[in-house]
Amino acid sequence: MALPFSYHWRNLFVRKSTTLLTVLVIASVVGVFAWMLSFAVAMRNSLARASDTHKLIVLKPGATSESNSAIGVDDYNRLSQVAGAARDPATGGILLSPEMTVQVSLPRLRDRGRTSANVAVRGVTETAFRVHRNVAVSEGRSFRIGAAEVIVGAAAARQFGGLEIGRTIDLGYGGNRGFTIVGHFAAGGGPMESEIWGYLPLLMNAYNRTMYSSANLRLRDDVDPAAAIAQIKGPAIQLFAQTEPQYWEGQSRFIRIYLAIAYVLVGIMSLAAVFSIANTMFSAVAGRTREVAMLRTIGYAPRQILMGFLLEAVLLSLLGGVVGCAACAGWLAFVGDTKDMFGANTFTTLAFAIRITPAIVGISLLLVSLVGVAGALVPAIRAGRIQVIAALREP
Repeated sequence: MALPFSYHWRNLFVRKSTTLLTVLVIASVVGVFAWMLSFAVAMRNSLARASDTHKLIVLKPGATSESNSAIGVDDYNRLSQVAGAARDPATGGILLSPEMTVQVSLPRLRDRGRTSANVAVRGVTETAFRVHRNVAVSEGRSFRIGAAEVIVGAAAARQFGGLEIGRTIDLGYGGNRGFTIVGHFAAGGGPMESEIWGYLPLLMNAYNRTMYSSANLRLRDDVDPAAAIAQIKGPAIQLFAQTEPQYWEGQSRFIRIYLAIAYVLVGIMSLAAVFSIANTMFSAVAGRTREVAMLRTIGYAPRQILMGFLLEAVLLSLLGGVVGCAACAGWLAFVGDTKDMFGANTFTTLAFAIRITPAIVGISLLLVSLVGVAGALVPAIRAGRIQVIAALREP
């Protein structure tokens, strides 16, 4: 016969101060862990949308991103030689998109403009919408050819100020060219939702550019991307190419380092939680020696005593875990759940939304339950081994 659940629940509140301190330690660990896990999931989800293996991003040799690449017109024209390039059914031309990327500094909405970040401005032609298949206008309309108009990615519109439809944004080399925002676009939640798009010739003129930053090439579905990349790197073309997933994997290097450091900190905090739980349970065992002896006397086995203390530790951990998850959700609601982070080789930010999902709550509570068991195991074994006669003789 197991000890009743209510018995263990009431025991948590006998030593209120110790229990409260332990719950706070556990809550801090779980809150940080839930935030980091949500951050990692949000980043991976965003980068996972950039998964088109048949879209090649072509850069100048030696460039690490579009921001530090420059492709001349002659170099760009040689890309028409690539075997296996997809063709536009309407025109018969290859699906090759010349693009230019620059940056504009915009205020963050979450802190009412006290800080700002660089947002990518991409100059494109109408071909870009057929090369980047996941990009589509979600609100308003697209920019007109030859007009000083831009469309804004949905993530950028949520994160940065001044990007509402109908507003004018100052672009250009001297920030003296006004472009009207005529629409917002979606990109399946991928990195391009953090950008601003406009008509390529006008933006190149505004920024005094004569070369493209990159070229995006769509391949036929039956073509091996490795063969096309080898041809582009070869002597006939002499440019550098990557598939879309390869490119964004390189850009996420800083993010991976950041997450690794954060997980180390969470690990250290988890050890602190283990010791805090162990201290709480050792105190509970020391203060309940005669009580445990009485339980043994009326028929409860050592195994049942051990399981009872482990259950109390898990309940204590879950209580702290619920508080931590609630605190994390409250913090995101207070400061805003849309964040941004710089890429490894670019000067622009990637905006994404952090969400506390049921899966993240479940993983966090499972982790803290394991932490609770780890912290309580030794004191629980000690409780199960208490000598009945000696304990009953204690004053």
